[in-house]
Amino acid sequence: MKFGFLKKKEPKLTRREIAARRQAEIYDDIPAQSYRRNRTLNSRQTASPMETSERLEAHRLIKKRRKASRRFFGAVCGLAVVLYLLSQLTINISVQTPDPKSSGNAAKYIKILNDYYASRPAERFRFFLDNNSLINFFLQQAPEVKTIRIEGESLASSSVKLQFRQPVAQWSSGSKVYFVDESGVTFEQNYFDAPTVAVKDESGIPAKSGQEVINRQFLSFLGQAVSLFTQNNLKVSEATLPAGTVRQVWFKVDGRDYYIRMTVDRAAEPQVKQAIITIKHLDGQGITPAYIDVRVDQRSFYR
Repeated sequence: MKFGFLKKKEPKLTRREIAARRQAEIYDDIPAQSYRRNRTLNSRQTASPMETSERLEAHRLIKKRRKASRRFFGAVCGLAVVLYLLSQLTINISVQTPDPKSSGNAAKYIKILNDYYASRPAERFRFFLDNNSLINFFLQQAPEVKTIRIEGESLASSSVKLQFRQPVAQWSSGSKVYFVDESGVTFEQNYFDAPTVAVKDESGIPAKSGQEVINRQFLSFLGQAVSLFTQNNLKVSEATLPAGTVRQVWFKVDGRDYYIRMTVDRAAEPQVKQAIITIKHLDGQGITPAYIDVRVDQRSFYR
């Protein structure tokens, strides 16, 4: 039988339980947003004092400055690259020639250069320019040009300096006059004085309309031969195309009345060497021949 007036005795607590209750009471008195051990902080609900500190603000400013500095440096580098590319680009062209006579044809050479760039647009940037290809192109379009040098003038503008070939001999065929320089390159436009060596045509071969009696191989041979004689202190005074052929040429040099017979089917250099050796031998012997023939390889004939 239970009596209600009797109080139920509470069980005795251990020391550990008492300590736990006291710890719970302490935590219950702390506000909900305060720090507790093993509890995740919610930064959205409370503002941390660090966020508003001067040190954090200084860090933010440093980051902004670094970001702005990187952007500025990138912009400067980009601008420098653009300016460099523009300085290397050739859009506007000006031609510089050695004399006023050749400057009158500046528009012709600008057009040839633009035609070259049209087929090779990347070479408008001078660091991509293939000088050998450019010279070969001019050799086909304007063979009188000997050297070409392209230099920067301003942004997207270049200056083209031209040097022209100086002829050592000339040949007339119909209404055309051809010139040949010391390298054997033939051309039609001459900006120098007319050469003293002119081809004397005794071939008797009639010139037909639209056909040239002489070809560029002959003129190339002629120019090389004249240049080689000059290098050996022998000046050519006359070059004759003998009767009935365009494969041979007879030369006269100053101080000698006889002809030196050569053929265009062999290179000019070995024939000139043979002729010089023969001339020195005959001069040493006091012999004045009617002619010297060096058309046969490693053989010299005279009469």
